[in-house]
Amino acid sequence: MSTTIPTLASGAPATGSEVIDCRIIVRATPSAVVRPAADGVWEVQVPEHPVPLTDLAELPEEPRLGDDGWRDAGSRLVRRLTDLVAVHPVKAKRHLVQVHVPASTTRRNLRNLAQGLVGAGHTPLAGAPEADLAVPAVRDIRIALSAVSGDTASAADRELRLGAELGAAAALADALGAVPDGSMTLDWWRQQTRALFHGRPGVRVKVRTGDWLERKGLDGVRAASADPSRTAGLVEITWDPAAADGELTDDRPDAVLVGGAVVPAVLSALSRLHSPQKVIGLVPVTGLPADLRPPLTGRPEEVVTHVGGRTTTLHVTGDETGRAETVSRLATADALAYGVQRHRPRRIISAGPTSTGAKTALGTRTGALFTEDPVLARRLTLRGAKVGERWWPMPLPTDIAPEPDGPDLLNSALYLRGFTGDVTHIHLDSAGPAAATTPAGDTVSGVTGFPARTLVEWLRK
Repeated sequence: MSTTIPTLASGAPATGSEVIDCRIIVRATPSAVVRPAADGVWEVQVPEHPVPLTDLAELPEEPRLGDDGWRDAGSRLVRRLTDLVAVHPVKAKRHLVQVHVPASTTRRNLRNLAQGLVGAGHTPLAGAPEADLAVPAVRDIRIALSAVSGDTASAADRELRLGAELGAAAALADALGAVPDGSMTLDWWRQQTRALFHGRPGVRVKVRTGDWLERKGLDGVRAASADPSRTAGLVEITWDPAAADGELTDDRPDAVLVGGAVVPAVLSALSRLHSPQKVIGLVPVTGLPADLRPPLTGRPEEVVTHVGGRTTTLHVTGDETGRAETVSRLATADALAYGVQRHRPRRIISAGPTSTGAKTALGTRTGALFTEDPVLARRLTLRGAKVGERWWPMPLPTDIAPEPDGPDLLNSALYLRGFTGDVTHIHLDSAGPAAATTPAGDTVSGVTGFPARTLVEWLRK
């Protein structure tokens, strides 16, 4: 895996010519500008009071659900210092960014700071459009704890590690998701997953080819590919905590996660955090997607048969974006049906940007959450708020069926629900926040890695 992220450490302040000193300043009305103070120390400001990230709970009742500004501060600081390092011939090769935190720092502040520092500090993967423009990045960061209380200092390593894993999951999903579809071949996925998970206890990776798809009846994935015999496939990643501990197990998974770049990112974080939940990730691979077109006059519409026998009639309409969404849903539906039939999970999750309708309804900073379980919807929304990802539960009535029964629905969750049987299904539509045109808060421009942090926060316990 050729992307890199900063490494974090904590402790007493360090000295030396390679140190770039920074400090966090608390202000009632903080400035968004990162600049050096009169003494040459770089300053980044955070607010005195958090702001709510969800309407489903009041801050006095759940203060952990507020945005304390520390994720944003870490992200802004890394972006600014990356610009500094890029034009400095000495510091580009050797530097240590040292962040001094104030006495009021809490454990959650440290966790959120680490998310921002790591999430915004990664470099692009080879093959991504911006890879050739990559500049020297911030690599080594130290959090100076001399001003904080003993309790906070003693918990710092754990909080920074957890925050770094959350940030790294978003960074990896960002880096993988920025690679164009045509470059994400089966060989590419095989190389990336081998590099990421090689030697990782408790993790198994299988890369299925087009022949395997044909034998197992995953015609939805094949129909979504422009060249199904050569480029279609399925990547299956299993995190099994019992296997990591040396036990033999064939337990049913707690969850199956279906999606794209977010899947290996989440599974990597769960394995590094040694989550007690067994999770299987499925990534349907199409290579270049099929260019589906409406049938010619007088020709019948195409019917695709999925795993388990359910069929989809391709009522292909709309512009290029709409047709691309149709292709994505076909492959996702097949992976969901396979996940339910093969693994019998306790719950199955589909995640990714699947419907422009979600973006139209909620904008570019909030994801749409679909599930028939209102308690689970609330829990997931609150978990997302804790890690800085906004969700809004959307209705998914049980007495409504899609008409026409095809993947070109405005509400993709209604279509996908039909492939999950009686297994609890959660659909996380990130069409709005999956990409950003400019940096905003702790979000970088381009692919954002949303919803990796929510999934890690939910499945790590």
